[in-house]
Amino acid sequence: MTDASLTYFGIDLGTTYSVVAYMDETGRPAVVRGAMDSKETVPSVVYFENADNVVVGAQAKNVAMVYPDRVVQRVKRSMGQERYWEFDGRTYTPEAISALILKQLAQDAATYTRQDVHDVVITVPAYFGMLERDATANAGRIAGLDVIGIVPEPVAAALQYDVAGAGGERTVLVYDLGGGTFDTTVIRISPEAVQVVCTDGDQELGGVDWDDRLIDHLVEEFVAAARPGEDPRDDAEFMQELRDKAEDLKRQLSEATSRRVPLRFAGASAMPEVTRDAFERVTKDLLDSTLRYTDRTLEKMAAKLGVPDPARAIDDVLLVGGSSKMPAVSAALAAKYGWAPLLHDPDLSVAKGAARFALSRAVWQWDAAGPAPTAEDRRERIALVAQRTGVDPDALARMAARQITGVLPKAFGVKLVDTSRPNWEHDESAHYVQHLVHADESLPSGARELKAGTVVPNQDSVKIEIFEQAGGEESRELSANKLVDQGEGTIEMPPGLPAGAPIDIEMAIDNDGLLEVRAVEPSTGRELKINVQVSILSAAEVAEATNMVSSIAVRA
Repeated sequence: MTDASLTYFGIDLGTTYSVVAYMDETGRPAVVRGAMDSKETVPSVVYFENADNVVVGAQAKNVAMVYPDRVVQRVKRSMGQERYWEFDGRTYTPEAISALILKQLAQDAATYTRQDVHDVVITVPAYFGMLERDATANAGRIAGLDVIGIVPEPVAAALQYDVAGAGGERTVLVYDLGGGTFDTTVIRISPEAVQVVCTDGDQELGGVDWDDRLIDHLVEEFVAAARPGEDPRDDAEFMQELRDKAEDLKRQLSEATSRRVPLRFAGASAMPEVTRDAFERVTKDLLDSTLRYTDRTLEKMAAKLGVPDPARAIDDVLLVGGSSKMPAVSAALAAKYGWAPLLHDPDLSVAKGAARFALSRAVWQWDAAGPAPTAEDRRERIALVAQRTGVDPDALARMAARQITGVLPKAFGVKLVDTSRPNWEHDESAHYVQHLVHADESLPSGARELKAGTVVPNQDSVKIEIFEQAGGEESRELSANKLVDQGEGTIEMPPGLPAGAPIDIEMAIDNDGLLEVRAVEPSTGRELKINVQVSILSAAEVAEATNMVSSIAVRA
């Protein structure tokens, strides 16, 4: 066990804004403020100034429309994908760009706390698949951080809410409308455990979509009133200013029922009035989409828990994410489900809950190469961590003992061939994915079995390929699933077998995304084992990206 650092940080790595929190000397979560502007939230925007320097945060956001070819925004929506950006002769993946954001967040945290920043927990949307979660962990590693945990955002928010005084055993629905992503999650909270029941969401739906609608509305109103001689959409500086005003206007309309916005372009000027009613009208379909996901989450809850009226079985509804502050959100949830949602520190609760989770993980961090800790070792560790953080030892012990059970966010399966289809040998659509483990199953999944077979007589080998569900709904279609990198292998078959000779396949997945597949040919006992950490980047690629990011100066 090492005691070199007992400061642990929780990072809410957001699509549009990011936040860092830590447990202060009073035993409460505190939020890091930026060294340049003292703000608690940092725009998740990267401006590639030159080959050796990047700017992260507000200054990068301010030039995003002016230098669009040098700025990356909303990179979180690309996590888990094979996507690349080229700047100054270097190639960047979503993990590398996210690492630059994390590097700046760590620098801010070190300046603010006067502590070295190493051990962190990073949050992810609840519906992020294993590929996206591993990509997030790799981003932390590339930034030079020790990622001691990845925690779903609604779990972090629920941890902070529970500590804030919820008490007892509760069934909670977390409605998380962030800047670029949306999800709804049902969680059961008790003094002993936090159990995720089910989740759903959309990686391409968030507050920026409301901003985009508001920008379009403002442009239409301005053009109609001022009739400028040029199209303002073609002017990058005007559109950058308009985006900033629209984001601010969205916040104002959460408090006021109308606002006028002064706009000037190409010698023309106008001050269009935007009402809350007009804003809600042009964004109604976006809000309706969140309600459809909420419906699906409740349907999953009903099926899993056997409750006939899931909406009434919800004890509390937590609104998380800055965009959940829009009054239309609470009004829609109250009107449709009869709920009275709680606006639960929407901008900061996820980072604060992650800091609490990081502290509980810190208690049980041990040197894996050393002997297993004894009961006395554990008591000493709790006493030491409590002394250094100010948390009551008994409370810390209860926090660390609480069991957190997650669910599998996406289904996994293997590729099969439907030989009953005409011309299947030449028809790619005859290939499909048979899922063995499914979304919303508790982790670890346990072994799932499948009886498969050869497709032609005298087949000399069988190739096993593992796929993860790609979209929001499980589908057998090959195009609706993603091939797991390194998730394939071949098992040799004995000669003389007929078509349909059996192959026994087992699949299991643990809490950390380690997927194990075992295939056996029964007549010979020949066996194939595939153990794969679901990932986009290889260890060598992570190391290469780490070296590249470490050589780049990052500033706010």
